[in-house]
Amino acid sequence: MKTLPNLSFTQLRPLLPLALATALIPLATGCVVAVAGAVAGAAYGTVSYVNNSLVTTDPVSLDRAWRAADTTVRGLGFSITVNQKDALTGRLEARTAQNEKVLIKFTRQGDALTKVEISVGTFDSSANRATAQLIYERMKARY
Repeated sequence: MKTLPNLSFTQLRPLLPLALATALIPLATGCVVAVAGAVAGAAYGTVSYVNNSLVTTDPVSLDRAWRAADTTVRGLGFSITVNQKDALTGRLEARTAQNEKVLIKFTRQGDALTKVEISVGTFDSSANRATAQLIYERMKARY
């Protein structure tokens, strides 16, 4: 029978993060699934729904995404209540005719890459998802 070589701690140190992560997987399977979903949702143009928000990352500049959202929201007849943007982030809040809150958040990921989050109303419902999807489709057509 062969014996394992005697390795020092310094030789095993590079393997410590892998061993720790492997040991914690059974304790955090829900988190692992959430992280996998977030990574999958980061693909360009992939839409996911997280906590009543449509979330996507599109190959478009923050300024262009912002203009598309502003034009879309105005075109749908929503009244804009908050309109804030800087070089890294943006926030557009509006109200529908039924007084439902619409929130669109932008996060610059690169010169031509922007994360967009659209939420409608307070709770996750098929009607709110449909409205968020409509806003997104009209925005994307304006990129």
